Amino acid sequence: MLLRQARRAGLQVTANGDTLVVEGPRRLEWVARTLLAEKPRILQALADEHEVSWRIDAMRPRVPAKGAIPLLLARPDVRSPVGTCWSCGDRLGTDERYRCRPCVEAAVAVLETIG
Repeated sequence: MLLRQARRAGLQVTANGDTLVVEGPRRLEWVARTLLAEKPRILQALADEHEVSWRIDAMRPRVPAKGAIPLLLARPDVRSPVGTCWSCGDRLGTDERYRCRPCVEAAVAVLETIG
């Protein structure tokens, strides 16, 4: 939420390893300081965002211009043994069943963009 608000306000927020990089107008210095005070949470949010974004990039081209939408997979060539995500092959968390959270978020994001 804080990351989204900062971006809407006009800040660019990225990670460079363990360093949080915040760039933007000087007038938003107080927002930047708030982000830096929450550095571990913001770095985790950026990592989570990356995990979803590469999946979106992998799934989006699989949506046909018209007709039925196939099962959207992040890594279609990966075999998924029990306990792994059917979409990407990563290990599932204890509260996940067939797809990991990043794959679910990516598939939803892709489906929301089709008209």
